[in-house]
Amino acid sequence: MFFLFGLTSRERMLFARNATCHFCGQYVPQRVLQRRTKLTVFFIPLVTLNRKRLMVCSNCGGTSKISAGQQRAMAG
Repeated sequence: MFFLFGLTSRERMLFARNATCHFCGQYVPQRVLQRRTKLTVFFIPLVTLNRKRLMVCSNCGGTSKISAGQQRAMAG
């Protein structure tokens, strides 16, 4: 008997907003992404192990982590 298990990471774009990039200093759209890592068994996702919120610059591609509070502040 054997089990097929592994980890799966998926990204979802939540929204985009114009802001100044911390890396290149340009005022360009910043995409806010949510990356989830899930444990899968037989290709069925079971448990979310990790959840990250990222802000990605559309100009230089610089990526930084943001908190849930920062995400809510940017969305509102």
